Amino acid sequence: MAKGFDEKLKELRINNKLSQKEMGEIIGVNGRAIGNYERGIRSLSVDKAKKLGKYFKFNWRELYED
Repeated sequence: MAKGFDEKLKELRINNKLSQKEMGEIIGVNGRAIGNYERGIRSLSVDKAKKLGKYFKFNWRELYED
């Protein structure tokens, strides 16, 4: 089964040994927002996804692909 956006985001954070707070600082949100994204409660804006892609050097669209 393909991973969803929320799982990919959490995996990205954990693989890079970041706390939710630290990842939030990268894209300009607090740690609680990252937790909400990871649980699928809120959606990450394209602008924030682009910031993650730029920081981690990957195509941000990969977060949304199956």
